[in-house]
Amino acid sequence: MAEQRNNNRWNWEVSGFEPRKLSSSSSTASSFDHDDYKPGAPLVRRYSISAASALAQSELSNHSLTSKLQKLKDKVKLAREDYLELRQEASELHEYSNANLERVTRYLGVLANKTRKLDQFALETEARISPLINEKKRLFNDLLTAKGNIKIYCRARPLFEDEGSSIVEYPDDYNIRVNTGDDALSNPKKDFELDRVYGPHVGQAELFRDVQPLVQSALDGYNVSIFAYGQTNSGKTHTMEGSSHDRGLYACSFEELFHLANSDSTSTSRFKFSVTVFELYNEQARYMAVIV
Repeated sequence: MAEQRNNNRWNWEVSGFEPRKLSSSSSTASSFDHDDYKPGAPLVRRYSISAASALAQSELSNHSLTSKLQKLKDKVKLAREDYLELRQEASELHEYSNANLERVTRYLGVLANKTRKLDQFALETEARISPLINEKKRLFNDLLTAKGNIKIYCRARPLFEDEGSSIVEYPDDYNIRVNTGDDALSNPKKDFELDRVYGPHVGQAELFRDVQPLVQSALDGYNVSIFAYGQTNSGKTHTMEGSSHDRGLYACSFEELFHLANSDSTSTSRFKFSVTVFELYNEQARYMAVIV
């Protein structure tokens, strides 16, 4: 080794050793010029900066993973708690349903027993009541028969304007007095006694009240006939058919018949109604329709 002083600078030369010359094409971040080196300057590792950065990134990544893992653990814990609560509610609901099902089954059994007892009681009651009902029907129709199997009612319509004054008088509800106009007689007025007399002021509803018992007889199985007889324009059609606001005997009788059939809760009979419509005119019957 030789030491030589030149221009106040030391030059170190070592035999067999050639100083490293850095390429000018190397990166400026990882190289430096030989001339820039100053003796006595502290030596710094080239890789110290990149290693510290990688270590910081590694620690940050580990912290992020730890945070995410802790959040997942919290969610799993909440889900487990919800699952346990739902399981407990399902168990309680199952027990409640079983208890209700058992109670309903028990009630149905009791209800079935009561229903059988009621059916038996109804049969026994019907066996006792049926003779009484038949006796009531018989007495009712015997009463009507005692009053007369054939009843004749007289109804007078109001006079038209061109008919003049009336020649009929109504002393009471059972007599009608007709003025014959025969002056040769000492008493030109003749009285006729009937089962019921209806003057011009009597409406359809009052007329039906006297016919109503016959509807009950028809439902009890007895033959009943109601018909209107008289000359043309005497008011027969109005009495039997009436109008939309003042119904006649047809509609009132049918309505009463259906009402009695539906309201008879003690009867075990079933009713079937049929209506035959025909017209009797000039002593000839003209068939019209059958309604079932």
